[in-house]
Amino acid sequence: MLRRLLVIALVATGSVAVSVGTAHGATVPPDQWAPKFCTALDDWQQTIQTESDNVSTQLQGVTDLKTGRDTITDLLGRMVDATDTTTAAIEDAGSPSTPNGARIAATFVNGFKAVSKQFAKARARAEKLSTTSAEAFKKKGKQLGRQLSNSGDELGKGFSAVGKLDKGKKLETAVKAAPECSFLNT
Repeated sequence: MLRRLLVIALVATGSVAVSVGTAHGATVPPDQWAPKFCTALDDWQQTIQTESDNVSTQLQGVTDLKTGRDTITDLLGRMVDATDTTTAAIEDAGSPSTPNGARIAATFVNGFKAVSKQFAKARARAEKLSTTSAEAFKKKGKQLGRQLSNSGDELGKGFSAVGKLDKGKKLETAVKAAPECSFLNT
């Protein structure tokens, strides 16, 4: 189940990486916006990856279902916090001064808010995982993973539409040129 959570986080990250965008603050040139956006995104991706790896290690050999549930619940709480931090950073980056820049920014902000809500809902469901039956724990855990996966797929579809809003590809060009965005261009 934890591996599925990691996959969901990476799917969301990959979906964002294919696109370009940001949020509410001042209107800024694309070459100033892109580094801020990419830094926020890279920080989020690294935090999600590190937290997931740490929890995966912690869960190896765990036989106490309460400990397993608490570990997963804590992970999802940290994912909410990381996503909220990223949302704020994207909002602070402003809106790129390009056609549809404000819409692109809002798409990413709203998308990360949706990710945060999905992690919070998953956390609430994880808190209810059975600690008396390993079979029930496993079954509900798999369900939780599928729900997160489906949410990630839907979110990815929403983010993929951003490319169509980038008229003239000014944001795409700025992202490709910014060293902070190099992790997206590989």
